[in-house]
Amino acid sequence: MAQADGVVANGSGSAVRADLNNQLAAVFTTHSGASSPSTTYAYQFWADTTTNELKIRNSANSAWISLRGLDGSFTVPDGVVGTPGIRFTSDTDTGFYRPGSNIIGVSTGGVQRLEVGRDLGGSDGDVSLLWKTTTTPINTNSSSSEGMQVTQRGKVHIGQSDRVCLVLNRMGTPDGKIINFQQKGVDCGSINRLSGGTSYNTSSDYRLKENVIDLVGAKSRLNDLKVKRFNLISYPSATVDGFLAHEVQTIVPEAITGAKDQVDSDGNPEYQGIDQSKLVPLLTAALQEAFAEIAALTARVETLEAG
Repeated sequence: MAQADGVVANGSGSAVRADLNNQLAAVFTTHSGASSPSTTYAYQFWADTTTNELKIRNSANSAWISLRGLDGSFTVPDGVVGTPGIRFTSDTDTGFYRPGSNIIGVSTGGVQRLEVGRDLGGSDGDVSLLWKTTTTPINTNSSSSEGMQVTQRGKVHIGQSDRVCLVLNRMGTPDGKIINFQQKGVDCGSINRLSGGTSYNTSSDYRLKENVIDLVGAKSRLNDLKVKRFNLISYPSATVDGFLAHEVQTIVPEAITGAKDQVDSDGNPEYQGIDQSKLVPLLTAALQEAFAEIAALTARVETLEAG
């Protein structure tokens, strides 16, 4: 290591020579030392052995700028979206910058396009990769939240104002799975491209089932279902046919998700849902029972008529 003040003091021949050698050593070793040189100049280099960084003096000779680590690693300024810390000579508003602690941002044309590492908090936040937004694009009607969020916990949120949010295009063999669902690595459902249409599948292989028995008493249970007409509060102009989830839950519980009047830890409603396709087995069994009764009645009528 060598450090010098940049000035050769007057002295005897050997002293001047020693001072010159010290100044040259400082130049050749880039002023390396635990403290900065006592005399500084604009654009002067210094290898700071305390922080293990190579630094350069700024143009005003008022501060040191870190360039890279002495181990070869790079250190760059944080930058901002319009002037990123890592940018291009011919495109100075495009590159990488640091918008916050532990966050990497990408900008093009001075506009933030991508952020990696922002923690939005909560179950719908978490540490995230954000594309075109800095907030979660769900639970909001704001067009400024359009974009996509991928959390480190494996959740994907997509927000769009007036266009399709997701397009899946199967490019190879036309028929087959386009989405596959698994539970602990075991297939439990899929969405398939099939015969010019779409098939929504839940696993139904007999090898996955046990305690299989015939469904009986379906007609009585079907009569207990209360069919309603209503409109959703958010769509007052549309009246539709359907069910109230908690009323169906006592009859076909597998068709309903959630519990009646359930709320989350903050007291917000967690609304029940219904998968009306789960009513098909009950409907089919009830119809078969009705067909059997009709067949029996028809046979009796025919017998009576035959006299």
